[in-house]
Amino acid sequence: MAAPLTQIAIDGHVHIYPGYDVAKAVHCLLGNLERIPLTPPLSSQERGGHVSVGLLTESRSCRFYKDILRHGSPVKVDKLSLIAGPDEGCLTILDSNIIKGYLIAGRQIVTAEKLEILALGSDVAVADGLPAEETLHAIRTQGAVPVLSWSPGKWFSGRGKLVKKLIETHSAGDFLIGDTGLRPTVWPLPRLMRMAGERGYTIIGGSDPLPLPGEEQWIGTYGITATAPFDPGTPAQSLRRLLTDTSTRFTLRGRRCPPLAFTSRWIQNQFCGKKNVKTGGLNP
Repeated sequence: MAAPLTQIAIDGHVHIYPGYDVAKAVHCLLGNLERIPLTPPLSSQERGGHVSVGLLTESRSCRFYKDILRHGSPVKVDKLSLIAGPDEGCLTILDSNIIKGYLIAGRQIVTAEKLEILALGSDVAVADGLPAEETLHAIRTQGAVPVLSWSPGKWFSGRGKLVKKLIETHSAGDFLIGDTGLRPTVWPLPRLMRMAGERGYTIIGGSDPLPLPGEEQWIGTYGITATAPFDPGTPAQSLRRLLTDTSTRFTLRGRRCPPLAFTSRWIQNQFCGKKNVKTGGLNP
């Protein structure tokens, strides 16, 4: 008998920066993902439930996942709890003893060319500052899923040519393409992202909140959905398998940032983001 199918809602670009209200961040992840439209209801023979997942993409200065591991016991966030497991790279979100969702470890790496590459599904040790090609290879070697992530202003000119070259010289299974909720609603799908899609690359989405007060509200607002087998005994492994299976059909879902909100957020980030990311944090 085939494994039951699960309706999965995923935010593929989650930051929980130092200084964030962690309880608000987790509640927003779950609440916003629950509001993202899913596929039509499954039949009783197929039904494997619904699951909400946030894929962490922590930058060099952020260690939320390791903070939870270091704590060594469930971490209370309001009425919810975060516990490590059941498999490596996974944090389970509980309400009493009921599983509400998962946070999966991952990193955000800045290459020598100032491109953003995500390493999903594992807390890899890949340094910033390597060439993009080396970064992609290092992420794959360490068992994570590499994502070439779009970012405002970073896919133009010389970097745009590099992105085009990477897409043209690799196969669709080598890395994914990342869209973010920061792309204003008036901006169409970028040309290079369209080209990647035509060449068979999987495009995933994520909220990509900024290191600013109140940005927790955006977590879970943009992402992807899929209907696929999912093993709750190994959530991190299941997500890595789904992301690397080119037959998995993901749909971009949710809402991106309106133009005025994007302008305000982006300007604030240029002046305040680096300062805010260095303060506060989880201190279990």
